[in-house]
Amino acid sequence: MAFAIPVVAAIGAKVAALAGAGIGGTAVGLAMSLKEKLKHTTTTITQLLNLSEGDHISLNDSRLPFRHAIVVQPVQDPNDPLRLVYHSGSRSGARVEFIELDLHEQASKGELVRHQYEALVCYPAEAVVARAMSLCSQHNSADRREILRVYWPFFRNDEHFANWCQIGFSFTDGLKSTLIADYTRTLVSDVARLREGNLRFLAFC
Repeated sequence: MAFAIPVVAAIGAKVAALAGAGIGGTAVGLAMSLKEKLKHTTTTITQLLNLSEGDHISLNDSRLPFRHAIVVQPVQDPNDPLRLVYHSGSRSGARVEFIELDLHEQASKGELVRHQYEALVCYPAEAVVARAMSLCSQHNSADRREILRVYWPFFRNDEHFANWCQIGFSFTDGLKSTLIADYTRTLVSDVARLREGNLRFLAFC
């Protein structure tokens, strides 16, 4: 599994595919393409049976050890717990963990949210799960966990990890808005500088 910190390596191919070959000579075309293809939607989930493997979910519940997580195995029965992988901690205390949780109460209250990007930029569900499990502490040998310890701190938080699993890189809402806004008022000759590493965020591929 290869990890690449430079933005060019992480998002070059995907952004090129998203933007398309012809952007009409202005950055506006690129901005509109990115805005459309990187569209992020949220859906409130009231029944756990409506979740699928590879879903990126979030909850704002201080009793839980995470806010964002990846569904690695959906429920088959209304009474089953949900099986999730999430990132926690920072620096030397960072980890990627597997957990089984009963979230029926949160779902019934409308507190459970599913996050989704357009299919074009998302990995298939099986790949999302595989990416999550590949870094999970409980599903790797002791020797491999020593290697993974080096990578866990690279994720800023559990949302960054969940986005990495789902789309291979991470746009925070604020950064995405700024990026789109900058494209709409920047000449194409200036946008080319983005390939030189002007975007300052952590990404993995």
